[in-house]
Amino acid sequence: MKKIVTFFCVVVIGFGPVFLAHPAPCERDTITTLLLVRHAEKAGDGSPDPPLTASGNARAMELAYLLTDVELDAVYSTPYLRTKETALPTAKEKGLELMLYEPDEKDFLEKILHSHHGKKALIVGHSNTIPRMANALAGHPIYSNLDDATYDNLFIASVPAGGKAVILRLRFGTHTPEKRKDLLPPKFNKKSSQEE
Repeated sequence: MKKIVTFFCVVVIGFGPVFLAHPAPCERDTITTLLLVRHAEKAGDGSPDPPLTASGNARAMELAYLLTDVELDAVYSTPYLRTKETALPTAKEKGLELMLYEPDEKDFLEKILHSHHGKKALIVGHSNTIPRMANALAGHPIYSNLDDATYDNLFIASVPAGGKAVILRLRFGTHTPEKRKDLLPPKFNKKSSQEE
């Protein structure tokens, strides 16, 4: 089953931009794919810069495994230990230097889209920055901040040159359920007749 899920993800990441954005044959190289992921499970040690837990390290390795057959041009992380530890297995597997960015860096997405035009890049961020990036790429607010206990989201943004992204939201690794009802699809977010 794991191989089937991995194959599906590789097909979506590798060929999804072509199918999702419906580019003309001569424009296929203008699709830029950004893979957006929150850092994996962090230690609750009270420090301002906690490392990953054992589960978090396992998820980081799962991400690297999932992206084994995906040609990445770059791997980006914020300068925090938890994001760097999430991104490093993938960067090492690809033979890429881990590039650092600040969570509030102005024009970060524009720089990435320009620097990696027509290519693929992984960006590791945080529960608030990753949905914010996805919304900016899509051109409207689709996603709320991720729940603090949620670590399994992978957003695949297919960005045509000069256009708005088509975003696919997937899950990877061990499932971490959404606790906040406003993050669930509408059919799961309705109160039952017994709820007030």
